[in-house]
Amino acid sequence: MDSYYDQPLEGFPIRTAYVGSVCIISASQSAIVQFGDRAETNAKLRALALQRQEDHLTGGDVFFESYALFERPLPEFIDPDFDQGQVVQLQRTNCSPNIAVGHIQVIASSSSASILVGNGMRLIGESRIKHIRQYPRPKPFPPVGC
Repeated sequence: MDSYYDQPLEGFPIRTAYVGSVCIISASQSAIVQFGDRAETNAKLRALALQRQEDHLTGGDVFFESYALFERPLPEFIDPDFDQGQVVQLQRTNCSPNIAVGHIQVIASSSSASILVGNGMRLIGESRIKHIRQYPRPKPFPPVGC
């Protein structure tokens, strides 16, 4: 096991979530809403947003493979102290195994977002969106006085 996140979940503190009320208007595009414990989340969203003057049938198809943005690796967190074994150890004792929340109100959650009431060990949220606008350039006006 190479990292903290690769350790078995034995001893993972199970907690109970009590929520009085929830009002979520919109959760879309790979968003997660969860009440309770979660060990691992890997949320991804890949999107092409295309605006063009022509309709899509005559304008041709657009493919993810055409854009390097969707193939790039995720950046890595570099922490020399961690690599040298100088890690701060944190031990937390929860006096109550309950998580109590009165009211949650969310207007919108989107693009690999997470709303979690409970324990979460590992979360990777990745959102890659390429906006493309294809409109013809306006023709230049002739100089004044011509």
